[in-house]
Amino acid sequence: MRPRYHISPEHGFLNDPNGLTQFRGKYHVFYQWLPDVVPQGNKQWRHCISDDLVHWTDEGSTLQPKKWYEKNGCYSGSGIATEDAYFLFYTGNVRDAEGGRETYQCVAVSDDGKSFQKEGPVIYLPDGYTAHFRDPKVWKKNNSWWMVVGAQTKELQGNVALFESNNLKKWDYRGNLLDPSMDWGYMCECPDIVDIDGQQFLIVSCQKETGCKGIVFSGKMDYIEAKFQLDDVGNLLDAGFDFYAPQSFVDESGRCILIGWLGAGELEYQMSQPTVEEGWLHALTIPRELFIQNGKLHQRPVKEFERIRRHERVIEAEGYTFIDQETWSVELLAEQLSSQKISFNFGNVLKIYFDNNNLLIQRKHWNMKGYDEVQVEISELENIQVFLDQSTAEIFVNNGEKVFTFKAFFTDEKGIEIESEQTIL
Repeated sequence: MRPRYHISPEHGFLNDPNGLTQFRGKYHVFYQWLPDVVPQGNKQWRHCISDDLVHWTDEGSTLQPKKWYEKNGCYSGSGIATEDAYFLFYTGNVRDAEGGRETYQCVAVSDDGKSFQKEGPVIYLPDGYTAHFRDPKVWKKNNSWWMVVGAQTKELQGNVALFESNNLKKWDYRGNLLDPSMDWGYMCECPDIVDIDGQQFLIVSCQKETGCKGIVFSGKMDYIEAKFQLDDVGNLLDAGFDFYAPQSFVDESGRCILIGWLGAGELEYQMSQPTVEEGWLHALTIPRELFIQNGKLHQRPVKEFERIRRHERVIEAEGYTFIDQETWSVELLAEQLSSQKISFNFGNVLKIYFDNNNLLIQRKHWNMKGYDEVQVEISELENIQVFLDQSTAEIFVNNGEKVFTFKAFFTDEKGIEIESEQTIL
């Protein structure tokens, strides 16, 4: 069940991607990690390095909760590379015997990309917030450094705190980034500001009573007023069941690359997954390039994944077509669909149907009969790109205008079935 080309832990529990950057040519990804398959505990940052965003070397646990300001966990954060150093900004979590919480935004610095020296807190909790204050994301704009931190206000409402700095060490509080009259849930996690081709987007993981989802808003980041001005009501960044806590970074070629947690869901849902019995749980998504098409934000797999294609087969499918394959580590690209009625069945575990502007995706339960499903309306179906990797599925529809991420446990080798209503002329 272990993915072959996704980052996953050798053992233990993986969640949020952290500290993403490219430093001196090498790509760096950290993730929150616990050595055992338990979702709560004193979380660490585990470090992976790559030359190509596909093949990763596990460098082990880099940030461990050993200092007073982080003694109950090194929580999520981001990375920034300068010419001289690699900075990690993260949340130090502190709990007392009665369950009370303290939170500190901390920094660790490296000059080689492997050994990091902790410099302690750079931001203490401002007035107006509860101790649910975490996940610092840092970037540079207009000759200043900026930081957003996911927050819960004293009114128990979600928001995002904004800070500014000229040296990455002393930070000035600029206020709430978001309009408090909107429903942001009871906590905003993992905030991110994305700037692509002059368009700005706010990505935030909203915690609501109805569930926790990563949402993207188009708009404008007003650095003078220190506010994000919304242009829409927001859309799911990924409409699958197993995607949360995404984080982006800009690499040395100027691409904006995003990686998410290929996990999420209620505790019972997570702990019911078959890999728990193997001693590990969850993975990170494949790196995705964010780009603009027709004024909208799209996601596509980074081009580096083309390098690991093997045994490529081109098939003109008409009527009923069966594709046998030796592994469930596979990529399928379906093009020239002409918005016909069409279906894909991956081993009776994952099924995709399109008919009359309706796209339906079904994912088989692993511990009960039946399927979970998600349904969206799209005007036409141009193409579908599907990445399967033993126990994961990532589906990119219409050049990544819509994306769906799922856990999908392929236990039987039954091949891929395609049914289409049109014949090839």
